[in-house]
Amino acid sequence: MKQHTRMLTALGAAAALATPLLASDADAGWASSVTAIAVTAGTAATVSGDLSSGKTIGLTWAARSSVACFPATENVNFEGNHVLYSTQIPKDSKMKITLVPKSGAVDVNLYAYQVGTTTYSTPPNIGSVTACEASYDQQKDSNPGVTESLELNATTNPYNVVIGVAGPKGVTAGAYTLKVELESKTQVQSATLVPVVVDAVSGTPKEVTGKLENGGVVALDWAANSSMACFPATENVNFDGYHTLYQVKLPKNSDLYVTATPTDPKLDLSVYAYQVSATSTPAVPPSVSSATSCEAGYDQKKDANPGVAETLRLNSTTHEYNVIIGVAGAHGTKAGAFKLKLDIKPKG
Repeated sequence: MKQHTRMLTALGAAAALATPLLASDADAGWASSVTAIAVTAGTAATVSGDLSSGKTIGLTWAARSSVACFPATENVNFEGNHVLYSTQIPKDSKMKITLVPKSGAVDVNLYAYQVGTTTYSTPPNIGSVTACEASYDQQKDSNPGVTESLELNATTNPYNVVIGVAGPKGVTAGAYTLKVELESKTQVQSATLVPVVVDAVSGTPKEVTGKLENGGVVALDWAANSSMACFPATENVNFDGYHTLYQVKLPKNSDLYVTATPTDPKLDLSVYAYQVSATSTPAVPPSVSSATSCEAGYDQKKDANPGVAETLRLNSTTHEYNVIIGVAGAHGTKAGAFKLKLDIKPKG
């Protein structure tokens, strides 16, 4: 196995980012044919797949100078079925991707590319990328049973990542295991936080005051897990300061409106909230592993909106829930006062 790699230069990357998106790009997210993989820093995420679930695609995109994934002379390694996956790489991180055939008779190849966090382009509709790597047999164009691997890096910016598993010409079936490992310099040691219990009554808004400095920093890997889906890792910059936690009961058949308002116009904060069973003591970040639902309020466009209130809504139908609310500083902010308003409204 040999690995073909190419990273765009700083100038080339800037030009690539400036290239307009194709008309087929979907602002709403990935196409249904793309399988999402949630990756937690410091651990490995592993999925199993088969080329039979994919399809063949045109390959002219791969040799474009704005993509530079593999040259057209190597297309034979990628003319079989393609299966696509998506994930995210935070800034200051390294991602290793390993593809292992489940049989010595299976020949599979690998590629992966990075694009902006608001870009959802998939082959063959790719205009440009920040970086693309590929792993395949450059010598014989055939290496069944051989593991393929590659690495991606992010420095000052986070990225969306597309991973492609492909068969060589004529290969449209074959089982494999795909492993994704993430190392991040942004890993932190979490504080042990205890939520402040708020006695909010349905129909009567409740307001409390708080300070970020009364909380602590929290590792954020939990938020992007598929069982939480609170906010993607590419948005961690909005939550990497101190967190303060609150707990409230959400009655059945009710909506909970949460508003966090900075009292200092220079304070940039974000808010999140998740609901879990009312019959047990709720886990708190970073030890929470699942929730009935999770919502977050933050600046998704510029990642910077000091002085602006953030809002979210949770709802219940036939069950009561415990709700954990987190107010977090953006861009490493560790201090600042705010007001937290909780408004529970009955449905109907």
